[in-house]
Amino acid sequence: MKPTTGSTVLAEVRGLVVERGVGERPVLDGVDLTLRTGEVLALVGRSGSGKTTLALSLLGRVREGLTLRSGSVRVAGFDPFTPAGRSRVRGRLVGFLGQDPASALNPARRLGSTLREAAALVVPSGRRVPDRAERERRIRAALNEVELPTDPAFLRRYPHQVSGGQAQRLALAVATIGDPRLLVLDEPTSGLDPGLAEDLTARLSERHRQAGGAMLLVSHDRQLIEALADRVLRTEEGRLEPRRRSDTMPRPTPRLASPPEPAGPPLLELDGLRATHGRRVAVEGVSLTVRAGGCTALVGPSGAGKSTVARCLLGLHPSWSGELRLAGAPVPADFRRRTRAQRRALQLVAQDSVAALNPRESVRRALLRPLAEGGNGVLEEEAVRLLERVGLSPVLLGRLPHELSGGERQRVSLARALAASPRVLVCDEVTSALDTETRDSVLELLTELRHTAGLGMVLITHDPEVRAAADRVVTLTEGRVITGEQAATTGGGPR
Repeated sequence: MKPTTGSTVLAEVRGLVVERGVGERPVLDGVDLTLRTGEVLALVGRSGSGKTTLALSLLGRVREGLTLRSGSVRVAGFDPFTPAGRSRVRGRLVGFLGQDPASALNPARRLGSTLREAAALVVPSGRRVPDRAERERRIRAALNEVELPTDPAFLRRYPHQVSGGQAQRLALAVATIGDPRLLVLDEPTSGLDPGLAEDLTARLSERHRQAGGAMLLVSHDRQLIEALADRVLRTEEGRLEPRRRSDTMPRPTPRLASPPEPAGPPLLELDGLRATHGRRVAVEGVSLTVRAGGCTALVGPSGAGKSTVARCLLGLHPSWSGELRLAGAPVPADFRRRTRAQRRALQLVAQDSVAALNPRESVRRALLRPLAEGGNGVLEEEAVRLLERVGLSPVLLGRLPHELSGGERQRVSLARALAASPRVLVCDEVTSALDTETRDSVLELLTELRHTAGLGMVLITHDPEVRAAADRVVTLTEGRVITGEQAATTGGGPR
C-alpha cells in the first residue's frame, strides 16, 4: 500500500524535542516526521525508546513528567497543542488506540454509553450533531468490524466484565467509530489471540484501503507490520532511523527449552472451577495443576475465560466455586479470608499494567512495600537488584507509573510480584508490551526462577514463544477446557 500519486501531507512533525529532566537524555531529540494520505507508517524500537511519546504528540499530548521543549506538530494544518487545534483533532481527525485500552475505558460507565459518547463526536455533513439512528448505525458497524457482540446485554456490561482482548477491541471500535482521517494505533494486537490478530490486521488493511486516510502504527508485531506498513522507522536514543520492511520479518529466536514436568507433589491445584459474571457463567469445570518448578500455560481465544481463571486463583473474582489448594492446604476463594502467607505465595502480573500500579506510588514505594512486609533487611539494595533482574535501570525508582513506557510498567509489575517472594506466579500476557529482545530476556529470567528457586508458574498467553516455555498447556474456549483433539484445530491443548 504505497501513498497514491498526488497524496497530501496529513501530519507533520518538525524538530520535536521532548525531555524528561535536567541531565537526562531527551526522550525525543529533534525528531522530524511526515505522514501522507494513503500511507501506513510503522514505528518500531525497544521498550521505552520514545515510540508512544511520538504517537501521543499527534494528539497534542505529552505524558506527565515529560516536557515539550521545542518543535512543532501539525495535523491537517491544525496544531494539536493549542485548545482550538486539540478540539478539531481528537476524536474527529485522529482516532487513537492506546497501549492500555482497558484503562482508557471509564470503569463507571457501561460499554454502550462509552460508544454513544464517541459516536456523538462525529458531525455528519449538514447537521450540527448526529441523530440517534446515525449514532446507533455507527456503533453497530464499529462493533461488527472488531467482531464484538451488538446485543443490548453486551452493551450493558462494564469494562471489568469483559476480557483484556475484548477491551482491546472495544477501544479500537471507539477509535474508529468516527472514520478518522488519521488512525494512531499503539500495540493494537497485544491482547489478541493469533487468529483474531490476523483477522483484525486484514480488516484494518481493508479499512485503510477504502478510506484513503493514513495510519501510524506502533507495534512489536512483525507480521502486522509486514502486512500493513509502507514505511518502517525505528526509534533509537531519541531519534528516528529508517528501516526496510524486510528488517521486521520474523526471525528465528532461540526456543526456550523446558524440561519435562517436574516430579513431586502438586504445588498448586485447582479443581472444578465455576465462575460467573452476574447471571452469565464465565468459566465452568476448569482444573489445572502446577508443580514446584513447573509451568502451566493457559491459552485460548480472546474472551475464553483465561483472565477470569487468573483472578479466581488470586481471590479477586467476586463469585466462584471450586477447590484451590496450595501445597495440599485449602485456600479460601475470597482474598480477604486468606492468610498473609497465602496472599504472598500467589502473585499476579496483570495484563493491564496501568490499573495494576498505584498511580500515586513511585516505583521505589511499589517495590519497598512487599519487601518490607517480607522482612527483607537491605530494602533499597534489594529494590535495585529486582529492577536490574527485569532489565530496568535503578534511575526509574523515583518515577511514577505514568512516567514509564508500557514495557517499563510491565516489568515493574513483574519486579513487584517477585518482591513478595511468591511460590506461584500468575502472569497474564506478561510479554504483550515488550519488544522481542526484552521478551526473550524476561522469559529467560522466568525460566531461571523456575529452575533455581522452584517457582511455579501459570502463564496466560497468545505468544507461541511464551507457550513453548511451558511444560503443560491447558486450552480454554467459551469458559471450558477442551481436549487435545479439539485443541489441535486451534493450535492449543494439553501436552
